[in-house]
Order: sequence, then structure tokens, then C-alpha cells
Amino acid sequence: MEIQAISNQYIDKTVLSQVLWGLFGNNYEFEVQDEIFILRVPRRLTDDEIKQIQKNSNPKIGLGNTY
Repeated sequence: MEIQAISNQYIDKTVLSQVLWGLFGNNYEFEVQDEIFILRVPRRLTDDEIKQIQKNSNPKIGLGNTY
């Protein structure tokens, strides 16, 4: 298992759990420490997967868009 720390900024815990379940079934764990999610997963999440989790957590924000 890999250990990966990701910021919880813009990430909803329920959305993260749904994505991890979709990727790894029940073969994952995570906990929150301060403002960080500590993941124990079979492989590290890619940057694109993390961005998609952020987008799904905040669909109205439009992360990455400039106005």
C-alpha cells in the first residue's frame, strides 16, 4: 500500500470516499490530520484524479478557470 498526503482544500470527504471506492473497492483507508487527508491506497492518485475529486466536490466553483 502507498501512503499519500493530499490537501483537503476543495475536497469533500464523501466525494473522496466515493472516488476511492470506485478505484480500489474496499482496499483503501484515509484519515484527516489538520488540513491533510492521509491516504493508504494501492497506488498514488494522479494529479488528474485529484483535480477531478476537487471539481466533483465543488461543481459551482469551476476550479482553474480565470475570469
